[in-house]
Formats: sequence, C-alpha cells, structure tokens
Amino acid sequence: MKRLILVAGIACIILLSLTSGQAQDTPKKIRVGVYDNRAIAVAYFGSEYNIFLKKRAEHHEALAAGDSARANELTVWVERFQRQIHFQGFCRVPVDDLLLVVKDKIAGVAKRTGVDLIGWNPDYTGADVEVVDITDELVSLFNPTEKKLEQIKGLKDVEPTALADVEHDH
Repeated sequence: MKRLILVAGIACIILLSLTSGQAQDTPKKIRVGVYDNRAIAVAYFGSEYNIFLKKRAEHHEALAAGDSARANELTVWVERFQRQIHFQGFCRVPVDDLLLVVKDKIAGVAKRTGVDLIGWNPDYTGADVEVVDITDELVSLFNPTEKKLEQIKGLKDVEPTALADVEHDH
C-alpha cells in the first residue's frame, strides 16, 4: 500500500511538472494594436472635434473688431495647425495630440479588439508579440462621414510621404 501511494505521488509530481513545463513553452502572445497615423489625422480633421474652424472664425472676429494682437496670435495658431495636420495626414508623424480628444474611448477599443496595448509604430516586435491593425476602430471614434471613410480607405494603397519632402514644399 505504501508503495502504491509512493508511485501515485511520484506520478502526480511528474504530471504536474510536465504540465507546468508545457505552460511555460507556450506563453501568451502580447497583442499590440497599431494604427496608420494618416487615417487618424483625416478622421480628426473631418470631425466635430476639429477646432480649426472655431479658431479661424475667432480670427475673423478679431480682425473685424480691430484686435490685431489677437488676430496675429490666431494667425500663428492657424498656420501651425495647418502645417502640423498636413504632416500628420501625409507623413509618418505622431497623432497623440489628436487622439487626446477621444482618450476616454480608447480603452474600449483595446477591449473590443483584444489588444494589450496600443502604439503607433513599433520599431521592433519579438516572436511573442502579435501586431493587430486597429486603425479602423480608432477612426470610428471620430464618427467619420462616408466621404472621409473613402479618403481613409485610399490611404492604405499609398506609402506615407517622406517628411523632408513635405517640409521642402512649405
């Protein structure tokens, strides 16, 4: 009887060590959600979140009121914004500032897509990392029109413009 208990105990120990070894051999892949920054820029620009029109209207109001200091301040803002959104919409340029307006919804995207983290453009991913394109899910947070969705769809077939090439044009 003692021998039977001893053999059963050893068998349990062997089985447990085999199962724990198998679990270690197949680690859970980390799922990284990535996106095309250009699509986010296009979605943002056509959304209710875009403050460009409001700032441009404020600029016209300042000019009409003769407030040249405010008009100059807004001129600088408008020019900088246009330049940045242009870079974001055509090149590989971060759009973290644009995602701020929907930051409270991003965790929901992560949950729906089953990703562990969301990042723009990883420089390296190891074998234990699965990259998942979540561009469309992030774009949807901006409630794009059908026209904007068509523009965004067209981006997928076009390589981003080199930043130096766009900078040269300005």
